[in-house]
Amino acid sequence: MMLAKSNPKPSYPRVLVVDDDDAIMRAVARVLDSDESIQIIGQTTHAQAALAMVESTNPDVVLMDIHMHGLDPFLACKQITKVSRGQAKVLFYTGFPKDNYLDRCLEVGAAGIVSKHSESLRNLAFAIRHVAAGNTYFSPELDKRLVEREDGIPSSRLATLTDREVGVLRELSLGRTQSEIAEALDISERTVNKTVGDLKSKLQVQTINEMLIFAVNEGLVHPELQFVQRNETHEDA
Repeated sequence: MMLAKSNPKPSYPRVLVVDDDDAIMRAVARVLDSDESIQIIGQTTHAQAALAMVESTNPDVVLMDIHMHGLDPFLACKQITKVSRGQAKVLFYTGFPKDNYLDRCLEVGAAGIVSKHSESLRNLAFAIRHVAAGNTYFSPELDKRLVEREDGIPSSRLATLTDREVGVLRELSLGRTQSEIAEALDISERTVNKTVGDLKSKLQVQTINEMLIFAVNEGLVHPELQFVQRNETHEDA
């Protein structure tokens, strides 16, 4: 007599939702929990609390907002990876996608970033299942910003800019003309003009206004911290 084989119970990603906006956190968790292929095991409004919950609940995916008070979410990602021994994948979820966030995401080993504005909750569910399977996921609007460096490592458009290009972009954001930029940076107007063309190509924009919007969004209008980060990176290299 042959014994019938029992079918194992399907294994669905176990997800922890982290967002300091309580209403958004509950709404996202409720919608995702209605998806039969995802299991919500917890929700919290603090990254620090999420770290403790990871240790006690062992989620497969931590869906985490980037703009939160308290523990820096990117630092939290590194700690989550450490305490879970790489088992918990961190998927960031943000309404303010920046190139700088892409680089920090890649730096800390997160599984990706989903844009709150361009992705439906159905697509969010797909992204969760995708990263739970060991893949990375970036919303299309973010994925197209990633470029592959010569060493094969992906980075954002921001990370590909040279110090001169950042300098010219900053001067443009201050409303200076190309001749004024040339004088301020002690370079020729021809070099400024070429650099502006290189910036348009790298940033995939057509106009100066689009470049200025990029500069504002990435914090290059007040570049002190940005320059510190860039210099530390160059020194480490």
